[in-house]
Amino acid sequence: MKKLNAKQILVPAMALFLICLAVALLLSFTNELTKAPIEKQQKLAKENAMQSVCAEAVSFEEVLENEAYMGFDSKGNIIGYAIEVTVKGYGGDVKIMVGISEDEEITGVEILSHSETPGLGANCTNEKFRSMFEKPIPESGFKVNKDGGDIDAMTGATITSRAVTNGVNEAIEIYYSVKGGEN
Repeated sequence: MKKLNAKQILVPAMALFLICLAVALLLSFTNELTKAPIEKQQKLAKENAMQSVCAEAVSFEEVLENEAYMGFDSKGNIIGYAIEVTVKGYGGDVKIMVGISEDEEITGVEILSHSETPGLGANCTNEKFRSMFEKPIPESGFKVNKDGGDIDAMTGATITSRAVTNGVNEAIEIYYSVKGGEN
């Protein structure tokens, strides 16, 4: 068996170290380069979702840091709230924006981001599913049909259906908390 000398060990180790260092620096540079545009896109997506769930609002004012926004009409009257919640779905976090009018009706539900299974849980973004929530807030909250409610769970995605339903219910709780009313 041939014995290795220091040069045979150090040269490949040093080459590997330099390659790893270069890749780490490139990744760091790329991260810094893309951070601002990504934040800008996320902010724009959030603003679009707020406008979508509270369509009649012409302006918004934050009332609960990064969670709840009051929507105003052109005369400055409160017309509703846009509330952002994050719930645990099957594949990870599901970020949801929920619109609730002053007369306690869900005006829209938008999915901001999710990690759900394509073709199953990812169908939570479909208008057909989201529109089932657009009605007056039920006294006992929303429930999927498998739990005795009237929200049709997506086929093969009951966990995601429950997650979105729980998210809408969480937004309702925040709505009542911000509004100062009782549900």
